[in-house]
Amino acid sequence: MKSILSAIPREAWLWTAGLVGLAVLAPSLENSVTLCVPTLLGFDGCWGCGLGRSIGQLAHGEVTESFASHPFGIPAVLVISARIVHLVRQSRTVS
Repeated sequence: MKSILSAIPREAWLWTAGLVGLAVLAPSLENSVTLCVPTLLGFDGCWGCGLGRSIGQLAHGEVTESFASHPFGIPAVLVISARIVHLVRQSRTVS
């Protein structure tokens, strides 16, 4: 089992960790400390923050809210998921 998991490319692990992190943390980070420069400068509606929030809301089944936060949140999840699947399949054929 260990050799199968170690054969999966690091990029696939990073994308997976990013999606899981956004799914777990994004909804709970609404009023927390941020590293977002536009938000720190007082601007509302940062597209980067909206994308992360959108992915987190989608993971919680809030499709309408996800689309309202950022219209590209759903396509981003689909593209990232497809990339993860591609990397895993590619590693299985190479190994």
